[in-house]
Amino acid sequence: MIDQLYQKAILKYAASALGHGKLDNADLCITTHNPLCGDRITVYLNLDGDKISTFSHETKACVLCQASASILGECAIGETEHSLQAIHDELRHKLTEKLWDKPEWPKDKWEALNIFQPVSEHKNRMTCVTLPFESMLNALRNKEGLDNEEDRATKKVNHNSPLTTGS
Repeated sequence: MIDQLYQKAILKYAASALGHGKLDNADLCITTHNPLCGDRITVYLNLDGDKISTFSHETKACVLCQASASILGECAIGETEHSLQAIHDELRHKLTEKLWDKPEWPKDKWEALNIFQPVSEHKNRMTCVTLPFESMLNALRNKEGLDNEEDRATKKVNHNSPLTTGS
């Protein structure tokens, strides 16, 4: 069962670390921590209107969380809060209900999320997969005007929030 959980596709995405690194002068930045397993991710976003124009992350987490963040790095550009919420909801639904027989996503570019099918058998690892999405959605929901460099520096530091969703 553990071999399925850490299949080659998941390890490949985790190792590729697409979008990894700090984004200087990000419009939005938030750090989310899962105290149950120790995963921690900081997401950096720039927006063009309501669409994500730039995304990066710094992830200190298990392979599942790293792979999920890497898929976001590959697919998040051009998405909105609304579209990301739909992807997150579909991912959580597939994980909790084990409904992978219909692996359709709102957009084909998200098909890589199908690699997380084995996680459905490990309820305590589902949050590892969803944490990067939840962090990004929290950043988008908590858009506070970062009007100047002092605001940016202060608010980036103060966006260290514990994970409050998932189990």
